[in-house]
Amino acid sequence: MAEQTVCQIVSCHTYRTVGMNILFVCTFKVTENASGGIARVTGNLSKLFTEKGHVCNLAYYNDVDGPSGGSFGTVTGLVRNQEKEALSTLAARNDVFIVQVQMSKSNLYLLPILKSVREQYGTRIIYCHHSVPFAEAAGYDSGYLKYLLFHSGLTVSRRISQSLWCLTAMLFPQLAVKRIARRSQAVTDNVDMTVLLSESFIPLYRKYVDCRESQVTAIGNCVTFNHRLPVEKLQSKQKTLLVVSNMTEHAKRISAVLEIWNMVSADKTAKDWNLVLVGDGQDMEYYRRKAKRLGLERCRFEGRQDPLPYYSQSSILLMTSAFEGFGMVMIEAQQMGCVPVVFESSSSVHDIIDDGYNGLIVPGFDRKLFAIRLSCLMSDTDGLNRMARNCIGPDDRFSGESIYSKWESVLKPDTKTDK
Repeated sequence: MAEQTVCQIVSCHTYRTVGMNILFVCTFKVTENASGGIARVTGNLSKLFTEKGHVCNLAYYNDVDGPSGGSFGTVTGLVRNQEKEALSTLAARNDVFIVQVQMSKSNLYLLPILKSVREQYGTRIIYCHHSVPFAEAAGYDSGYLKYLLFHSGLTVSRRISQSLWCLTAMLFPQLAVKRIARRSQAVTDNVDMTVLLSESFIPLYRKYVDCRESQVTAIGNCVTFNHRLPVEKLQSKQKTLLVVSNMTEHAKRISAVLEIWNMVSADKTAKDWNLVLVGDGQDMEYYRRKAKRLGLERCRFEGRQDPLPYYSQSSILLMTSAFEGFGMVMIEAQQMGCVPVVFESSSSVHDIIDDGYNGLIVPGFDRKLFAIRLSCLMSDTDGLNRMARNCIGPDDRFSGESIYSKWESVLKPDTKTDK
């Protein structure tokens, strides 16, 4: 998965006291039905900030088909390696300046550009990490190595380079983490604040990155939908297991879903159940071939679709990711009474799911245990209905108001600089 981290810049000026002009800079254009997690988060934040009296604008690198989403006054396309002049122009037009951009190894060249804009316009830089800290060192095992070597469809050179990195991460995990941590350190040295997705990530981040306590905080993502499924509609739920995901093996491990369905679907209690997969990505054909090879029945790949109707109709969400920063699909599913059953892909899943109350958390990436717990839930109609009711019950942890109150304290700079 390419979308892992986000960089934001805030510039504040003494004469602006009510509302801020906020510029989000993203890798992809934000569309109405954005499939990527960061794009959906950006759209949600822009609407939230606009409701609070701020003016939001967007600058992006890669275009995406579909109507524009979010709430933006102006939308500007950027050209890679030609950002400095564009960002300077945009900074001059914004009283308060936030830049949101995906930060990866290939994007480290942006740091001196951001630094120059910061110095010229008095900006406050906020770096938002949209995955587990050092995620690029996670998710490497013998199964993924086999995938890289025999099923990935990569060019020979990329297959070799990624396989070597996979072996390094498997044999020397601390070395892999420290290598990525050096990159995080370079970013941290050039920003004012790092925002993680969970309080539980902070100790790990500070273990490898030298930063003050005041330089790191945590803010989860706000709910996507502005409503929850009415309780009376739970009785219309179909016996559907749902996957909503980018179809990429390294992070999402959709192969695990197919193998688990292969174990579960043979049981007589599952004869009326179906598996539906919503989403697209570079490994879609690999998953189609795997499903055919396993001889899976009642298994449909829907491609990229608006997930809301699927959440509303389905009974159980499956998530078998190797790592997740926050897992937006979990709170989206819960809003629609679709009970999540997930691997313990990171400590942040406990921020969202209370195991046995509003979902199930399976430890250790144990596929057999996952299949057993899933089968039990599928056959326990009363237990499933109880969890679905708990999912759509009152919960303000990720409401717009709750998330905005945290963002407000982060966006407000300690000092203000004249334009």
